[in-house]
Parts: sequence; C-alpha cells; structure tokens
Amino acid sequence: MSISPWSIGFGATGVVIELAIKKAIEAFTQKSDDASKTSTELLDEAQKAEIKSAVLQTQAKVQQELSIARRILIAEEVEIEEFYDASGSANAGAKVSKESTSIGLQGDGRKITKRVIKFKGFNSQTNNILQTIESAQIQDLTESQDMTAQSNTSPEHLNK
Repeated sequence: MSISPWSIGFGATGVVIELAIKKAIEAFTQKSDDASKTSTELLDEAQKAEIKSAVLQTQAKVQQELSIARRILIAEEVEIEEFYDASGSANAGAKVSKESTSIGLQGDGRKITKRVIKFKGFNSQTNNILQTIESAQIQDLTESQDMTAQSNTSPEHLNK
C-alpha cells in the first residue's frame, strides 16, 4: 500500500477513510457498467453500497476514538473540551371550526458541536515502556544475528 495524504494526516483513521472512499467508488462504477440490470436490482445494490459505506464510516470513527484513547494513555497532559447538542423539536397542529380551518407547522433545530483535544508531551511511564520495548527489540536482533552466524558455520559444527 502506498503512502497517501490521508494516512499521513490522519494515521490509521485516514487509511480507513481512504479505503472507504475507494470501495464506494468501485461499487458505484461496477454497478453502473451493467446496463442489463433492472431498477429494483440497482436500488438493492445502491442500498448495499450505502450500508457498506456506513459500516466503513463507523469503523473509521472507532479507529479514530481508539487512537485518541491510546494517545491519552501516553500523554503527560491532556486537555479535552467537548460540547455536543443535537436537539430538535417539531409540532404540527390543525384547528377546525365553523368559521375557519387552520393548519400549523412549527420546527426548531439546534446543533452545537465542538471537540478540542490537546496532547502535551509523554508521561514518564511511556518513556520507560518505550525503553523496555527498544531494549527487547535490540536483544531480539542480537539473538537473531547470533543464530544467523551459527547457521552460517560449517555443517560439521552443527552435527556435534
């Protein structure tokens, strides 16, 4: 897989988003190429494509939340400021009398969304964990090099 602006800018989430876009484009281009399909078959395929797209979007959101959670675990300082409100209301009414008839509709919607997450530094435990992982990787590399060196010795040495 090549490196794309999505993967650089958004990490794992970007990769999932890019895959979702590619799959959606593939689904729509494949389906539009077949002219022998009926309208109901095309509608069914469009619904399937929408469902696949919704699943991929949900997976992208999950990946995003997981990466935020991982970063929270290793950050020295985390500042989170979230506001969510997606309220809405609607009313409909009708009034009938001998003199007149009236119908009324009323709607009200409000959407507030703000999400700011700031990470600063890495906590001291993270440094210890990274050092432990790094030393374990170095030890594994050293052991694999030793085994490679031993396997490159003469067959007589291996039979002993």
